[in-house]
Amino acid sequence: MIDFLKFYITDNSTIRHLENHYLLEWVKSEDKLNLFDIEVIKTKTVKHFKGIVFCFFSNRVDIIFKPHYYFNDGLHNANDFRVIDCIQTILELKNLFKIDLDLLKIVNIEFGLNIVSPIDIKKLITFLLYHERNEFKTDIGLAYSKKSFKANANGTMNTYKIIKAYAKGLQFPEHCNINTFRFEIKSKQSKYFNQFGIYTANDLLKYDCYLKISNEIINEFDKVLLLDCETDFSCLKASEQSKITKYLNTLTWFNISQDPYKNRFNKERAKYLNIVSKVENNLKYRIENLIFKKLELLKSGYYSTQKESKTKSFQKIKSGYYSTIYKGGNVTQTEKTNDKQERRNCRVTKLDISMQKDESILLSHSGIKYYLENNPNVFEKIKTEYLSSIWLNSDLKTQIKEIAHNIRNTHSNQLNKQNKLYPKYQTQLFV
Repeated sequence: MIDFLKFYITDNSTIRHLENHYLLEWVKSEDKLNLFDIEVIKTKTVKHFKGIVFCFFSNRVDIIFKPHYYFNDGLHNANDFRVIDCIQTILELKNLFKIDLDLLKIVNIEFGLNIVSPIDIKKLITFLLYHERNEFKTDIGLAYSKKSFKANANGTMNTYKIIKAYAKGLQFPEHCNINTFRFEIKSKQSKYFNQFGIYTANDLLKYDCYLKISNEIINEFDKVLLLDCETDFSCLKASEQSKITKYLNTLTWFNISQDPYKNRFNKERAKYLNIVSKVENNLKYRIENLIFKKLELLKSGYYSTQKESKTKSFQKIKSGYYSTIYKGGNVTQTEKTNDKQERRNCRVTKLDISMQKDESILLSHSGIKYYLENNPNVFEKIKTEYLSSIWLNSDLKTQIKEIAHNIRNTHSNQLNKQNKLYPKYQTQLFV
């Protein structure tokens, strides 16, 4: 889901720590004159680790990180990159460089998703006309790629919010379906992504922000004006077919967009969509449905088929399928420990609940929060098994409450079943 991040660090001790980090390889050093003071020279040293770029300046470090590419060993971003994959990738950055994620302030972000277009991808990109009142323009450098943005008064690009749409299948045909469509949102202004609770890298470990950007993807695609030249409108009235013919002309929309009365564009767009919606399975509806389903998949705990083997391998190396984390540190089921604390398992999930109160017999709120913070993979597994789909888009506090409630209900049902099978008055064969 997260495709690109740019952080900057101003903490001096962290800067010194990174300057001497053994994992970083030197790339180049360069000096540039300050455009506003030719007597001042700006020095930049660039280092990298597996595609993660570190730019060292005199008073800060910029980090350019592409989580989706990093997850795929730098090869591509053409597969599904789930929320859990992104969180694990951010955690790997933290653990590799031993840095406090709260010190990594986010200044640039891109997020989006891939779907397989129901029509030829070249046609789909061609049919994209406007986002809000901003025209989609050809993005130089990549075939069948467009972006939409609000222009500043001087004609330059406003970087508050940029919408990108392109033919991912043509970019990486060896890694995905040729008709794969990528829809992205990019911003270089913190006031945009701060509204999703995203300030530092540490915020990207929280599921709430992913729920918010998922909704943002849906909302922003809803604002896309798509010329539906694929749907059969012959079932409509003659007058409506005539209007559709007019609306499918790009010149019509250009003239509308130039109208000084700003609301005219929105009104005409609403009329167009109202007519299109009278035909079931129109192109916009089909794509919106695909986006919604893909977002549900990305938020789920299931492994994307493209990266299943790598994810399982990573889990096996880190902690096995289920985490067995003690308060004293990380241990796997095959490791021995001298921790004197007796291991206790939840009677329903069979997960370790040693971090909870001694009298606990079930995984409760505190244990669920513990797994969320220390092993998101296990949290996703719990969520998949014990959270009803009606709560998937709720906030984390509600989700944890409902998960704990369902675990208690499961335990209660197990006891009731046991009592029915073996009543107290019944003589037992084995004691």
